[in-house]
Amino acid sequence: MKAKDFLNQLRKLDKLITNKLIEIEQWKEIACATASQSMDTDRVQTSGASDKIGNAVSIYTDIQAEINKTIDELIDKKKDVISVLEQLNATEYDLMHKIYVQYLTLNEVACISDNSYSWVTTTHGRALKNVQRILDEREKKEGKG
Repeated sequence: MKAKDFLNQLRKLDKLITNKLIEIEQWKEIACATASQSMDTDRVQTSGASDKIGNAVSIYTDIQAEINKTIDELIDKKKDVISVLEQLNATEYDLMHKIYVQYLTLNEVACISDNSYSWVTTTHGRALKNVQRILDEREKKEGKG
């Protein structure tokens, strides 16, 4: 796996979780709207509204399970990414943590660290090469084991 792909896994999982949370809120609103709508009607329905509510609740529950699974995956990936970053020197670790774990931009890192944008991009490039080296070494070890 390429270093950047490995590091960007966290951002992708975070986006998946965020989108699922939005989705779950939409289904919650649908279930609540359907429930209040069925309570407001004068005529009694034996099916229809309760089916819609049940369907919305079922989808809501499924999405909640997906969110929990993705959160668990994010926690595991974050531990893995951080363990790789911890193998870098202190300067590279700090920079890469800010970019790939805290999701700061290169410009933000330059401002925070009181360094130039050029310094940040150069250090980032060097750190990516070192992450790739660590990943390659880990892959070789796992292949032999």
